Amino acid sequence: MSGDAYALRAEGVRKVFGVTEVLTSASVWARAGTVTTLMGRNGSGKTTLLRVAAGVLRPDQGVVAVDGVTMVPAKLHTLATLGVMFLPQGRLLVPSASVADHFRAVHVTYDGCEVEKVIEAAGIGDLMSQRAETLSGGEQARVSLGLAMARSPRVLLADEPLVGLAPVDQERLGGLLRSLATEGVAVVTSGHDTPVLMSISDEIIWSVAGTTHHIGSPETAREHHQFRREYLGPGFRST
Repeated sequence: MSGDAYALRAEGVRKVFGVTEVLTSASVWARAGTVTTLMGRNGSGKTTLLRVAAGVLRPDQGVVAVDGVTMVPAKLHTLATLGVMFLPQGRLLVPSASVADHFRAVHVTYDGCEVEKVIEAAGIGDLMSQRAETLSGGEQARVSLGLAMARSPRVLLADEPLVGLAPVDQERLGGLLRSLATEGVAVVTSGHDTPVLMSISDEIIWSVAGTTHHIGSPETAREHHQFRREYLGPGFRST
């Protein structure tokens, strides 16, 4: 793969915690205007790989590159200045602060962010006066993604953004991720919510046993014998 084709790459990543080797040689990449999704069982290393790609964790081996330039070391604040945004599974909200307070903070910190446009796109205008701790899981997810969108990222790494959400919220959040890619953002996501993720993705990467396999398009993934047998299951039906 040519590094110049990717806004962000993490390749050949190995990561050990104590005596546990979570990743042996794993890779993920983000390309402008596309949604790339990491799929795999719990414990396969998806979150660890995304945290390495975002600069949250330093790999024991492997490289992280932005626009083909290797970052040594790759640190969260350095990648953030280059437009890489990491959205962790735990959301990005201060429980006691209102939704409006969160967006005011983003507006002050990031010049040129189109807060009103983002609020409308995320459908959260009626939530602005509420404290984060009073929001439902789906509302918190939309607010968190809206805050990430307001920062105008070039690359968005979203770790299991659909986990624990009702189907209607999964569909809405998936649509927002897809719209970001349509606007040219390089989106990488992960999770087990297969029908929705398949419907919004351009590429599927299979995370398994500490490594990764590039499966290809969702159509290819559906027909991939081993991926279907070991992960999707024979009864899988996409929506």
